[in-house]
Parts: sequence; structure tokens; C-alpha cells
Amino acid sequence: MWLARQISQGKGLQIRRGLVSGEEAVDIQGESEYRAPEQVLPYGVSSRACQGDRAVMLGGYCAGVPCGPDGRLEPGEVRLYSAGGAEILLRRDGAVVINGQEFPRP
Repeated sequence: MWLARQISQGKGLQIRRGLVSGEEAVDIQGESEYRAPEQVLPYGVSSRACQGDRAVMLGGYCAGVPCGPDGRLEPGEVRLYSAGGAEILLRRDGAVVINGQEFPRP
């Protein structure tokens, strides 16, 4: 992973924390203020954190919003969710659960 290599090679990437602010764009306020920093996310995924959420900054890039382990997940499962309660769960048995409705693996 690029970030891990940069950190291990001592390229100067520093981990910083801050709070999400801003109405029109995501700004991060911590030791420094970051105005609309680029976000580092997997391909095909985009998100916008809620105002007041904590954010992790790596060398001027927003690496995400920290969260604890999701106790509802089994190893190998993925859950996408929104602040409004929408949820998609990709279960390790191949089933997909969208807002509680299960679609078994074909």
C-alpha cells in the first residue's frame, strides 16, 4: 500500500487529527486548518463526513474518519452505511442485504 510505504520510508507523512467543519466543502480543523483536502479512498467509493466527525489527516490528505470495530460483522464482510440509516451489507456467504432485505447468492 502506497501510504504504508511512504510512512515506513520516512517520507515525512505525519498523522494528524482534526474535526470536520464547513458547509459547502469538507474542511478539517486540527493543529492546522485544511480547506477541502483531497480524500484517500478506494476506487469507486466516495463519501462526505458529517460536521463534527473526527478525521485523520496524512500529509495533507484526508485518510478517513476513524471508527471502532463493527461488532456486527463476521470476518470477510463489508458494510456500507450512511448517516440517514441506509445500509448495504456484503456477507461472507455471498448474500447481499440492503436496508434489511436479504438477496441470497444466486
